[in-house]
Amino acid sequence: MKKILVYQFGAVTETALRKVLEELAISYTTFSRKMSDYHADSVFAMEFLKIVHEEKIEAVFSYDYFPLLAMLCDTNQIPYISWIYDCPLLTLQSQTLSLPCNYIFCFDALYAERLRQMGAQHCYHFPLAVRTDRVDAIDLGNGSFNKDYREEITFLGNLYNDDKNRIRNAWSEFSTYTKGFLEGIMNVQSQLYGCNLVRQTLNEQVVQEVADVCQLQLGKLYVEDRLQMVSDEVNMELSARDRQRILANLAKEYPVALYTASALPASMRQLSGLHVRGYADYEREMPRIFRTSKINLNITVRTIESGIPLRVLDILSCGGFCLTNYQPEIAQYFEDGKEIVMYTDDRDLKDKVAYYLVHDKEREEIVRKGYQKICSNFSLREKVSEMLQMV
Repeated sequence: MKKILVYQFGAVTETALRKVLEELAISYTTFSRKMSDYHADSVFAMEFLKIVHEEKIEAVFSYDYFPLLAMLCDTNQIPYISWIYDCPLLTLQSQTLSLPCNYIFCFDALYAERLRQMGAQHCYHFPLAVRTDRVDAIDLGNGSFNKDYREEITFLGNLYNDDKNRIRNAWSEFSTYTKGFLEGIMNVQSQLYGCNLVRQTLNEQVVQEVADVCQLQLGKLYVEDRLQMVSDEVNMELSARDRQRILANLAKEYPVALYTASALPASMRQLSGLHVRGYADYEREMPRIFRTSKINLNITVRTIESGIPLRVLDILSCGGFCLTNYQPEIAQYFEDGKEIVMYTDDRDLKDKVAYYLVHDKEREEIVRKGYQKICSNFSLREKVSEMLQMV
């Protein structure tokens, strides 16, 4: 491809992508005007098409998927490449999904299969990737690596307890039956990793009530799968409970650093072991945090059923030790106990925290091998090159 247009909307990985394109000597231009509507914005369309025609753009790229970009690319008969790192992503329920210009690269294998069943013609399972030069200045082979620790246990992420958590915000409006049903599902699923039973367990009565109370409507331009939408909402609340429970349990025994922009739930405010550090910038602060924490937790949002979350790759690429819940694709791509460490339930998590906090040499060896795996298998430069060749 002679030149591509990169649509920028604020994804944390956009800066890294631009650097990689420059390293690969791929000519590109960026466009960052915000859309007023994901399907119809005439001003956006005119400015976009002006660039496409004047600069002879041959393909368009974005992280995640935008229906308007798909329609404009289809009209101009150029490929639209979207790399999906959010799950769920409601724009993928747009009727534009089946347009032949779409080349969709999805980080979650189960999600990718669902998209193909929904009509995506060119949809590929494609794990995420990161830059591998974040710790190039660090000698990973010497014994002093990661000795200057500032935190014992760190969690950096969203608590999912804001206005976007529809289940939590509408809880008082549900019937006693629906509350009990949802509590039962979440109690069981909270101790299961690698197999999500929420969708297949929901019944029509609960789906109907949750969809109505939470106003889960997308409109005529979308294909509405109410069962999946309700399942995603339940999994979002379950994720909030996971993170709150795990952090609270650990903070009763260990100092836990929490980097988040989320408001702290009332039940967590009295935990003396929980140290709230606030928001951390992705480019400047996050790498240092991961590298100087003995243990970095990844607690995967439950809507990601099989894929490797970006957070796991972030931690490892920054030279950090990653302790994560079991996830099918993490187990597929990484060797547990050698490149990463996985837990299977709350008890297993606490046991592994206790072990790796005091076994420095083992922990640091896992850090070195995890970073090596990132360099060999998850290089953003290599993955972008591969992606463009596939298109």
